[in-house]
Amino acid sequence: VQYVGDGFSVLLPSKWNPSREEDFPGTLLRYEDNFDAVNNFVVTANPTDKSKITDFGTKEAFLSSVGYLLGQQSFSGKTQSEGGFAPDRVSAASILDISSTTDKKGREYYTYELLTRTADGNEGGRHQLIKATVADGKLWVLLVRCGDKRWFKGVKKEAVGIFDSFIVA
Repeated sequence: VQYVGDGFSVLLPSKWNPSREEDFPGTLLRYEDNFDAVNNFVVTANPTDKSKITDFGTKEAFLSSVGYLLGQQSFSGKTQSEGGFAPDRVSAASILDISSTTDKKGREYYTYELLTRTADGNEGGRHQLIKATVADGKLWVLLVRCGDKRWFKGVKKEAVGIFDSFIVA
């Protein structure tokens, strides 16, 4: 189902429902899988003084500037290096892909695929797809999050469908 919002459009999976949660400032739309809310997506738009996404610098620099999307480690204390985590860390993020794409209007988008893990082992981590651009004085960001186990059981198709369909007007 095509959703056309104020300044953007995105395809909605048929079995996902709207959510009232506002994970981040500037949240315009949030949907979650009606089977498991660990699978969800959010669209945000926040004011910026940049005129295009490349004004944020490299793709890596931009990712650092929106690191809050991935969450912050809330535990602080001493830990052993267990489960592949660095000493004193209970979370990790791995970059699987960094790229950029251009829409039909010539607007560039930075795109990312990441895998985040935490020591609780829930779902084996989270696949996170991020797509960002700048238009009309706003930084537009789509974040699609899915549990790793669900990713490999078929949610990947829905997540990539959402991700690929996101367009800013």
